[in-house]
Order: sequence, then C-alpha cells, then structure tokens
Amino acid sequence: MSTPRNTTCAWLLVLLCIAQSACFRANAIPPDCKEAWYTQRLDHFRWAHQFDQPTFQQRYFLCNAHWKPNGPIFFYAGNEGPLEGYLKSAGLMFESREQYGALVMFAEHRYYGKTQPFGPDSWRSDPSYLTSEQAMADYANMLWELKRTWNATDSPIIAFGGSYGGMLAAWMRRQYPHIVSGAVAASAPVGQFPGTPGFTPSAFWEVVTRDATPAGGAPEDCADNVREAFKQLFATGATPEGRQQLQQQCTLCDTLADEGAVKTLAYWVQGAFDAYAMGNYPFPSDYMTGAPGHNLPAWPMRAACKFMTLPPSANTADSPTGVDRLAHFRKSWSPAGKATVPGMSAPHASAGVESGILAPARRLLSSTKAASAGRANEDLVVSLCKAAGMLYNVTGDQSCFKLDLSGPAAGNTGPWDYQVCTEFLGQELPYFPAADSSMFWDQGPFDWEGLVAHCKDSWGVAPEKHWSVAQHGGLDWRGTSNIVFSNGLLDPWSVFGVLENVSASVVAVLIPDGAHHLDLVYSRPDDSDSLKAARATIMRHVDRWIQEFSQGTGS
Repeated sequence: MSTPRNTTCAWLLVLLCIAQSACFRANAIPPDCKEAWYTQRLDHFRWAHQFDQPTFQQRYFLCNAHWKPNGPIFFYAGNEGPLEGYLKSAGLMFESREQYGALVMFAEHRYYGKTQPFGPDSWRSDPSYLTSEQAMADYANMLWELKRTWNATDSPIIAFGGSYGGMLAAWMRRQYPHIVSGAVAASAPVGQFPGTPGFTPSAFWEVVTRDATPAGGAPEDCADNVREAFKQLFATGATPEGRQQLQQQCTLCDTLADEGAVKTLAYWVQGAFDAYAMGNYPFPSDYMTGAPGHNLPAWPMRAACKFMTLPPSANTADSPTGVDRLAHFRKSWSPAGKATVPGMSAPHASAGVESGILAPARRLLSSTKAASAGRANEDLVVSLCKAAGMLYNVTGDQSCFKLDLSGPAAGNTGPWDYQVCTEFLGQELPYFPAADSSMFWDQGPFDWEGLVAHCKDSWGVAPEKHWSVAQHGGLDWRGTSNIVFSNGLLDPWSVFGVLENVSASVVAVLIPDGAHHLDLVYSRPDDSDSLKAARATIMRHVDRWIQEFSQGTGS
C-alpha cells in the first residue's frame, strides 16, 4: 500500500511469455486489451439528484482475445494508481485466460489515473466521493452491465487484486456475492485497522527488519549496522555542526535546519528500506522506483545490505564521495544467491506471525555482538545514505538529494491520504511507528490523536477509529466463501493479512520467499518452488469456483 503515489505501480521488467499466451513483453499492455469508458454515477448511495444524477467517465480495459461464450470473466479491481501498471504485470490472469476462455477486464479506481470525476487532480476539488464503498459500487455497476452487453449472464466473475486492490476484491466477494463468484486477494492487509484483534502497527517494521537478517537472505550484520547507523545519525544531527556534516555525508541539496529536519532525513531513509522489503523480488524491477525502466536490482534488500556490510577500508578519504560513491558501488555488486527462509511452512499452510515471521529478527537484534566494530561512526551514516540512494537515485542523474519524502515516505499527501483520513486504509509512513526492537529507532506508540489532528487540518475530516472493522470485518472472514488470501512473507504487509485458513473455501496461501503480491505477476523459469506451488493452489481454487458456478453448486 505504499507505492510511489504520483507514479504508482510502474511495474515489473522483462518477464517471459508462456506457450498459451500471445507473446509480448510483460512490461507492455497485451495488444488485445482496449481502452474504453463507462458512464458512472458519481454517488451510488444518495438520491438527492435522482432526476439529474451527476456522472463521470470511468476508464477500463477489456481484453477478449481468448473469450469464449459462457467462459469466466477475470476482473482486476483497480487500486490507487493508473491502470497501465496493473495491465503490464497481471501475469497470473493473462497466463490462465486461454485455458478457461476468459474475458479479462481491468477497472480504474475513481480519483486515480485518468478516472477523474472533476477533471485533473479531482481530489483537490472535491474528494468527498472517494471511498472504497463508492469504488466497489462502481465495479459492481460495470460488471453487471458487462454481463448484459456481452450476453454473459452464465459467466462467473472471478475478482483479482493486489494490496488495496486485493482488499477490494475480497470485500466485493463479501458484499456482492451475487456478482463476484470468487476472489484472489494478494497481499491484502485486511487486518491493518485499529480495532482488529492483535493490531500492532510496529509489526510492519519487524518484518522489514527480518528481511535485513539471514532469515531474509541478507548478511548477518546488516540489521545491526542499520540500527547503529540511525543512532549515529541522530547523535550527529543534535548540533548545527553535526547537521552540516550530515548534509555532506548524505549528499543533500539543502541544509538541515534543525533536529526536526534530521528526523525527516531518518524517515526518508526508512522509506527506502520499506521499499526494499515490499519490492524484495528475485529479479530486477521498477515496481517501487516510480521511474519506469529504472530498476532496483534483484533482492533489493540484500543489495542495500551490501552497503551496510562494506569493510571500513571501502570508506576512506580516497574513496568517491556522495552520488559518485553510489555509482561506484553499484558497479561492484554481484547478485545475491537465492536463499530459502528457515522455519517457514509450506505455501498453503498456516503460520504464526510471532514465531514464523518476526522471531528471527528479534533474536538477531537482541544479541549484543559488536557488528560495527572497527568502522567509524560516520562511515555507518554514509553507508546508510548510500543504501537509501539506491532507490532515490535509481535513474543515476541526481547530483544531490532533496528530502521531499517521495515514495513510501510520502504518506500524508494526495488522494490516498484522504482515504487514510476517512477509512484508515493502509499507510505505514508516517503513521505506523517502529519499535526499539526493530532496526530503526523507537518512534513511540501509535499516535491516533496525531493522525486525527493531521486529518482535520489537511482535509477537515477525522477517521472513525473502528468503523472499517465494523464494516468489513478485519480478519474475521467467517460467514463468507470462495476467497484465497495469498501473502509473501518477505512483504511487511503480510503481518496484517489472513495467514491461516478460515474454512475449506476461505484459505491462506503463504509464499515464504515472496514479496508484495509476487504471485500475481508473470511466471519465470527460475520461480521458486514455493511460488509455483502458491500459484497452482490459487488456480485450483479458481477452477473449483468456475466449476461450481457452471454446475449451480457455488456458495
């Protein structure tokens, strides 16, 4: 849920075609997918304008190359970004459609991409119609009309979605079961709301930390050195002279005026590690960069950790400085080998968050080994900023860095922040504090009052603390059916996901070496066994839903 907001979801690079699909580069939209527009009601829940109902044009794409009458409809529930990114990466849907003769539809979420009810940047004009309920009603309307116009009344609709889109897919199965026959909800943090039993915001950062340990395939001393580097960053930033030193060490464009600016720098760095955890894919990807065609390396957390494990001699006065140093070490990387995650269960088994995901990081960070012995404190800070620069200078054209809190650190701006302020949809920075047990710093308790104050000041609204759980159920999925909740355990959002089977038809699929909705992207020859097994499990359930619908036995 934290992707670069202004260029959300520029997606995965150079994935391979398989035999049953028309061959095209997976960073291109399939050629049979055609853009179209649907005249949508602005407000589905009030009748004040029933004789003059305001409407807007909602964008969607329809892909019909393999459509067969009465075949299923694969529907992608668009989330907080332009549709193109999802179209370019939804390999699971496209690789499966020929087998089923499926019609494929992608719908763009209101207020995002080109679907702007009040013109460009509609959220600035009137964001009051930007809610998940309105978005799901949009999708229900479109799907109902699609089945009518394509004479597809006997076609089951299978909803797919990742992250917020996964939440929408699952919620639509619960709210519109007569329209959606089943849902694949990938990396859907449906339990990330206050009021959900066991809700612990800091758990997000425990998984980020775990990714920087051997349990996540990273070098042993990485998390310890990151933690020590943050301590040194704050200590150095406590004086004007130290802040000037930090500006030079981190190659910042502007001076750090006070200790508040130092904290902004720290959050900027933290946002980069957030991106490396969410986008911790085993192949180069531009998913988290916001710069199409400019990739993070494979296993980006391990690549970032190489900066934090460099020997002291690599940071001498004779070494390149600033951005030049970034380029110097980028050239010297060798891809880290694929590692399995110790102690994790099979892809479709249950796993406890405390014992399975977080314990290795806590064990490592609780040790008192002198991981940074022999390294100058300023070397750690320089290395920390170099690690962040892997994301923020992915284009290689930055001569210095501006602390604009872009990417995952840009949580409190734009239309997504409005949704956070009304429905508390997920935003880790700046709202989820890290605990001292992580590799960051103790950021205090979850500050609900501070969030409310920000929302009132920015939007004139305040979130209802428990409404989203009352409305959608949080992690309680009893009483519904036909949902697969898939989660990669390298993804920090997994701690808020459904990690155990609820019933025979509401199931959890776990991918120990998977990051944010990795299972939805195109397959590759070098996919791990756990990823292959996860996709196979997902499609077995999809197949069952389709068969049950055709036989009239679906629930």
